[in-house]
Amino acid sequence: MRLRWQTVDKWRQERELTKAEFARRIGAPESTVYRGLKHNSKLQPTTVTVIRGIFPEKFDRNGELTP
Repeated sequence: MRLRWQTVDKWRQERELTKAEFARRIGAPESTVYRGLKHNSKLQPTTVTVIRGIFPEKFDRNGELTP
């Protein structure tokens, strides 16, 4: 299963992070977050790696999404 921006945005909202603060944490421009949400794009592998560091509880030991 590929990780999509809308899923990550739900996690962001659970932590009460603004989109700007979230973009700074992942090291991407804020416009990238907005475009990804608009099109519900799949995340690139390098971005998924960063997301794993921010939301480790959402992934198992193998780096796969937990159900």
